[in-house]
Amino acid sequence: MMLTWTASPGVDYWIFSDTDPGLTAFNLQGLNQYVHPSATSPFYMCGLFSGTPYYFAANGRTNGGPGGSSSPTYPATPYNASDSAYWHANAPLSSQNIYGVGYASLTTCSNNAISATGSFAAVGAGGTILTSNSYDGQNWHSLTWNSPIWNTPANLPPEFDLYAVTGYTANLNNLTTPGLRWVAVGAGEGSVYSTDGINWYIGRVADLSNPSLRSLTQVAGTFFAVGDAGTILSSPDGITWTIHTSGTNSNLRGVTHGAIYVAVGDSGTILTSGDTNTWTTQTSVTPSIPPISLQQVTSVGSIYVAVGNRGTIVTSINGGATWTSQSLGTPNLVSVVAESQFVINAVADPLLGFISNAQFVAVDSTGNAYTSTNGLTWSSAISTGASSLNALVSSGFGYVATGNAGATAYAF
Repeated sequence: MMLTWTASPGVDYWIFSDTDPGLTAFNLQGLNQYVHPSATSPFYMCGLFSGTPYYFAANGRTNGGPGGSSSPTYPATPYNASDSAYWHANAPLSSQNIYGVGYASLTTCSNNAISATGSFAAVGAGGTILTSNSYDGQNWHSLTWNSPIWNTPANLPPEFDLYAVTGYTANLNNLTTPGLRWVAVGAGEGSVYSTDGINWYIGRVADLSNPSLRSLTQVAGTFFAVGDAGTILSSPDGITWTIHTSGTNSNLRGVTHGAIYVAVGDSGTILTSGDTNTWTTQTSVTPSIPPISLQQVTSVGSIYVAVGNRGTIVTSINGGATWTSQSLGTPNLVSVVAESQFVINAVADPLLGFISNAQFVAVDSTGNAYTSTNGLTWSSAISTGASSLNALVSSGFGYVATGNAGATAYAF
């Protein structure tokens, strides 16, 4: 959810939000009310339930004085990924195919106390890298490569396709020295990295005789990449990489971390690990997965969801111990993400046996999105307005999808 207003100089604005339509700046009785002091426009809020009506009011104060009169109360519904009206297609980012997209938070968003802040990065064919610092994934610019091996930024490093990108912020809520690090991986086990999202450097030189790296995640500042021929690597910085034995030769296409690590890939491969050193192939899947490629996997709490070709969705609600497969009868599903949201008037999910505060969103190769709160029941197809999608990312307050020929779509 993005809130904007025309600010007057010297005014300290406070925003009040609630699910109660009786909200005002002086009515603080609502169970789900939050106060956002010293807010500046635009103000991004995360953790809200998509599709749930919220109400907003504001007042201002000057020179540390008391708050003025309340503004009118305005209703708004946060980005609803299950409604095509919330999806918008951008103009193409570039002429190149975009294979991966990531988001790096710069500020936390606990209890919506402060505005969400961060940036997006997208990577693709020929070493393409683009970023958006607008926080809504709309305003992108292509970045100039920098490498210690080359003398000027105009000299590009060897071109190799990049398939995945993710970021890590060591010092959240410190915009002066955030300790940001982006890492992207691709063909020939090559990697690149950046500490500002602007200047990018070669981390590991690509050797096209090596397997390609297809997916990337980070856990507390350590980056984990998976790829062809069962390749699993980890790195603290995107420069030095450690090899992990996966126990499979199948191409791995997706990786995530919740309570455990989960990697997925060709032939319905699902691997789990508690430490990234010992991996177990999961065979307890009902019904058995057809011989298709699983493209990506995500998690919230004990729920893991993987998606793949022929509209296949594989779900575990018990921390990866057992898995259930189904087909939505859709085109190939190419990516899936999950958000953990604040529970409002929550009730136990009859399919889960416990309360879910999750929002799962998947996209297919033709540009449709699908949503679920439990990973088991899914919405019908929702048009994003884009086509030929390859990747999807959640920022906590919205979604950005990217694809071939620079295609991009967003829901905020």
